[in-house]
Amino acid sequence: MQTTRLTVILLSAVFTVVAHAQPDQRSDLSSTPRSATFRVAVEDSDFEMNPLYAFVATEAQIFTGLYEGLVGYNPLTLSPIPGVARRWEVLEDGTLYRFYLRPDARYDNGDRVRAEHFRDTWIALLSLGDDAAYGSLFDDVVGARDFRRGRISDPDEVGVRAVDDLTLEVTLRRRTPHFAELLAHHSFGPLHPDVRNIRDLSDPDIHVGNGPFRLAAFDASGIVMDRNEHYWASESVSMDRIVYERFADARNATDLFFNGEIDWNTGLIAFDGDFDSSDLVVNPLFATTFYYIRAEQEPWNDERVRRALALVLPWDEIRSQDVYFTPTSRLVPEIPGYPAPEMITERDLDEAMDLLADAGYPDGSGLPDPLIRIPGGDSERVAGIMRESWNTAFGLDTQIETVRYPEYFARASDPEVTVGILSWIGDFTDPVTFLKLWISESTLNEAGLVSERYDILIEEASALEGAPRFARMAEAESLLLSSGTILPVSHAAAFNLINLESFEGWFPNPLDIHPVRFLRRTGDEPAPGVVLR
Repeated sequence: MQTTRLTVILLSAVFTVVAHAQPDQRSDLSSTPRSATFRVAVEDSDFEMNPLYAFVATEAQIFTGLYEGLVGYNPLTLSPIPGVARRWEVLEDGTLYRFYLRPDARYDNGDRVRAEHFRDTWIALLSLGDDAAYGSLFDDVVGARDFRRGRISDPDEVGVRAVDDLTLEVTLRRRTPHFAELLAHHSFGPLHPDVRNIRDLSDPDIHVGNGPFRLAAFDASGIVMDRNEHYWASESVSMDRIVYERFADARNATDLFFNGEIDWNTGLIAFDGDFDSSDLVVNPLFATTFYYIRAEQEPWNDERVRRALALVLPWDEIRSQDVYFTPTSRLVPEIPGYPAPEMITERDLDEAMDLLADAGYPDGSGLPDPLIRIPGGDSERVAGIMRESWNTAFGLDTQIETVRYPEYFARASDPEVTVGILSWIGDFTDPVTFLKLWISESTLNEAGLVSERYDILIEEASALEGAPRFARMAEAESLLLSSGTILPVSHAAAFNLINLESFEGWFPNPLDIHPVRFLRRTGDEPAPGVVLR
C-alpha cells in the first residue's frame, strides 16, 4: 500500500473459492449493533498489528483505519491527499520535501502527533534490516539504504529531520516524482513513542494509533475498530465501528453477505448455488502472480541454467485461459507508453540444451534436484507441470513442498528453495513498484538476485522521465524475464461483494485499497470532508 501506495503488497488469494471448512468463530462479533457499523469478511489468517512488520494486503487495508501517515489515499483515484501533513513543499529540484503537520493531529490516547515521531519510527523500521519487509521502500531517502544495511550507524546521517514539532524535512538522493504516492503506504506512518519498541501490538490495552479508528478488540473471531474521537477529522467519519470478521469458509462468508449480516466480502466468494451477481464488483488489479527461480546458490545463480529451466516448460498449458482470468508473460501490467519487454512465451528445448552445455551441465547432467515450495491452490498444478517437464528434459527429481499461509511467507526465501511463487500488488501504478523488488539490496528480493547490470538500469531509469524512463525500465524487466528469474503467469482481478447502492466512499481501484474513513451508508448526511461519488 501502498508500499507503495498501496502498499506493496502480497496476496494469499485474490479470488478464493473454498470448500466447506470448520465453523467460523463469530459469537463475539455478531452481537455488535449494526446502526453505524460496517462489517467486513476477510480470510482467516494471522494478522500483524505492528506496521513495522506487516506484509500482506489485508493488513494494509486494516491499517487504513488504525494509522495515518503524512499523506493518505484518495478513495477514488488513490492519488496522495493530505493526512497528518496538512500541506507539503517540494524544493531543491525535487530532492527536498518539507511537510507541515496538522497541530490537531492526535493519537487515539489524545497525545499530539509530532514530526519527531515520524523520524523516529522510520529509523526504527530501518534498524530492523531485513526483518522489515518494506525497509527498502525508504531507499530513495539519503542514507536510508546504508543505514538499514549497517554501513552507517548514525541515524543523523539519514535524510529525515524534525525541524520542530510540526515540520518534517526529507532529503532524497535524487528527484523521485512518485515519492508522495509512496508515503501513503503504512510503513511511512508514525508510531507513538510508548509503543514503538513493543513487538506485539494486538492488545487493545497496549495499542496506540493515530488513524480515524482505534483498536477495540482483537481475537480469533476478528478485529473491531471504534471511531477515534481524537482524530483530527473525526467529524467527517461516518461509521462508528468497523468489524473485520475472519472466515475459513467462503460459503459461509457469501451466505452471510446475502443475508445482510456482512457489508463487504473481500473475495471470499462461493459462486455455487443461488448466486446474485448484482453486488459483485470485479475490476483489474495492478498486480501479477509469478514464480521465481532463486538466484543465490549454485548452479541457479547462473542465468543460463535458469533460462534453460524456463525454456522447457509448456507455457501455453501453464498460462491457460481456462485457469486464469488474465494470463500473462510479463511482470509489469500493461501501462500506456510502456514498451513490451523480452519474454519467454514458448518452449525451446534445443536452446535449453545449448545453454546447459555451455554452463557445464550437458543434457542436465550434474544439476541438483530442484525444490519447489508453494502455498497450495493452483500452484500445485503448476509445480506438477514443472516437475514433469524437468524430469522429462533433464532427468531431475524435483521435490515439491507445500507450506500453507501465513508460514509460507516466512519460509519463501530459504536458501534451499529453488522455485517459489508470489502475488504482488503494486504500491502505485508505475512500473518501478514491480521492478525495485529485484535490486540487489531490496528487502523484498525473494529471488535473491544480485545483478549489477539490473541495478544500474533501475538507477538510470530513476534519473529519467517520460519515454526514456519507460524504455530503461522495460530493458530491466527484459533482463528479469529472459534470464528465467521471474516467471509470470497471470495478472489479478479483484472480486468483491458490496452493495454500492447502500454505501458510498468505496470505489473499485487497481490496488483494491479502500480507506475506511470515507465509508458511509447511503442516505446518511455527508459530513465535512467525506468524498462522495
